[in-house]
Amino acid sequence: MNYKFFIQSLGCKVNQYDGAALAASLESLGFCQSELDPDLVVINTCTVTKNAIAKDRQLLNNLKRKYPEAKLVVMGCWPQTSKDNLGTFDNEGIFWWGVGRNDEFLAMVKDWFSLKDQSIESLESGLALTNDWSRYFLKVGDGCNQFCAYCLIPYARGRIKSRPLDELVSEARRAMETGLSEIVLAGIHLGRYGQDFQDGKTSLNNLLRALLALPGLGRIRLSSIEINEVDDELVSLMKNNSKICCHLHISLQSGCDKILSAMRRPYDTEYFRQRVDLIRRELPDMAITTDIIVGFPGEEEKDFLDTVEFSREIGFSKIHVFPFSAHEKTPAFSMENQVITKEIKSRAKTLRDLSLKMEAKYRQEIIEKYQGQLLPVVLEAIIGNKARLKTEFYFDFLLPLSSIGFGVETAEKNIGKLLTIKI
Repeated sequence: MNYKFFIQSLGCKVNQYDGAALAASLESLGFCQSELDPDLVVINTCTVTKNAIAKDRQLLNNLKRKYPEAKLVVMGCWPQTSKDNLGTFDNEGIFWWGVGRNDEFLAMVKDWFSLKDQSIESLESGLALTNDWSRYFLKVGDGCNQFCAYCLIPYARGRIKSRPLDELVSEARRAMETGLSEIVLAGIHLGRYGQDFQDGKTSLNNLLRALLALPGLGRIRLSSIEINEVDDELVSLMKNNSKICCHLHISLQSGCDKILSAMRRPYDTEYFRQRVDLIRRELPDMAITTDIIVGFPGEEEKDFLDTVEFSREIGFSKIHVFPFSAHEKTPAFSMENQVITKEIKSRAKTLRDLSLKMEAKYRQEIIEKYQGQLLPVVLEAIIGNKARLKTEFYFDFLLPLSSIGFGVETAEKNIGKLLTIKI
């Protein structure tokens, strides 16, 4: 019998990778992906905020109603931090698993569906292809050692666990062989990749060197990284290798030193400013995107205005704004001087409006600088008779297919490929 499965992953790029890796393993067991009457439904959850958990719960209820006959599994950070009965079915027939231990979970799936004689393909030979068909997200490791006051990730995913460098290079090579041109390095704590090996060789910079040596590599993009992990060596690598995208996502979280200290962040605004100044001296076109939490406990109006002014000073190319919504198991949840919801929403709107202005300004500066020049872009998607093209600077162009010399059929065959266009 050909069994069917459906996986929906919420949250970060690491979660997306985990869901895709599980899908590859299920396919190797003979399952096929389908949203039509699946036998197995997996929700890969996020628990970064109370709002994220609310989305988890809403999705769970929706899928429970939609697929009453399917085996329903809840995986990811939500059950890992909220359930005492991990690895069991509850009284509603929902199986609660958590994070990791895929081999154990797959053994249970084989038992559920009487597939004990089936072998499982590992990622040593397969790929974790997400729904973003235009690029490959390469998970370099899991876990975090930082324990910021608002974050539950270290409790959900544990300490840093890096994957072997050779294994990552091999997976990247296989991804390139499918025709994908952009490799995105993803990890809960990307900049600390390899520190748990303590061999003096496994590090983010050495991983980048190994990937850059791959024949036929299109380009590499780094996902979120901390400012204190953008060292001089990394800046030099980015400056001297055009195949590393001119984009860094550096989480600020607050532009007020009082709040940064309460958040237990490992830097202050002066350090952040100095490092960004160095990056911009070496790489003046660098797109720097960021995350900022508004309404953290104790954040007064003046503190928020300091964050707004600091954001203007840094000149981010995009701000991802997160209204404070901490999990009850984090220290921030029980801190004094909680900010009222109405004020949090108002501050979030102010910062989002600022982000839109800064996005437009940065985009226009890059377009003017490269006007009439050739620019490498990845063909991300076809929308009607237009192509969505992602620049290394993390913004997109939406251009008529005719302007890049493609018809729809040709364009579809080139999704994920690195093209060169004149702007």
